[in-house]
Amino acid sequence: MERISDKRIVILALLFIVAIVAYVLTMKSHTVELIETTSENDTTRIYVQIPKIMNTTNTGFENDFNSHIQQIVSGIIQDVKTSAQEAFKDGILRTKYEVHISTELKYTSKDFVSLVIYYYTYTGGAHGNTIVSTYNVDLKRGKVLSLDDIFDNACNYKDIIRKEIVNQINLQKDNYFEDAVEYVQKDTLSQRPFTITKDALQIYYQDYEIAPHSTGMPIFEIPFSKLETCLRYKFH
Repeated sequence: MERISDKRIVILALLFIVAIVAYVLTMKSHTVELIETTSENDTTRIYVQIPKIMNTTNTGFENDFNSHIQQIVSGIIQDVKTSAQEAFKDGILRTKYEVHISTELKYTSKDFVSLVIYYYTYTGGAHGNTIVSTYNVDLKRGKVLSLDDIFDNACNYKDIIRKEIVNQINLQKDNYFEDAVEYVQKDTLSQRPFTITKDALQIYYQDYEIAPHSTGMPIFEIPFSKLETCLRYKFH
């Protein structure tokens, strides 16, 4: 009986060690972690959730990318804090100024990450302002990708994208500015924010760019089935 008990103890100990090792390896394999911080004082309310890339083979790229995001966030927070202090001194601060920065992961794999960061600020008035930034990262190469990196320009993929966006606008014309279609047709798409999901490309327009604030953030989803012959990358 003692020998059987000893064997059970050894087996349980081994299983425990295997579980710990598996957990550690899983944690280490994560390439994107969302870091959250909050703060509040008499004049401002701050919430920040930003991505941190790690555990790739390119620590230089990791540091550059993470520092880039942090610098943007620090600049926004400092600007809002300064504005809040000035409003407080002038006696016109009616409610706390706000910064709310959040990140949404659209697609993740061991070699590729697509994410969007929403930068919301409120500095008085009827409502705040939201700006989006997107990042599509080839982790293996250590590179933030453009649309031209992901799609083959020889197949006129931009024409396909513009046509799909115009079709979607025409289905809900009342939600957009009168010149929205013309604006999209002239858009080079070179600097257009975009993200990738498993099945589609998502194109973003900023608040007030082609639609009123009441419409919300215009996001247009184009299925990969319409762009499949143009793809340099495979996301299925």
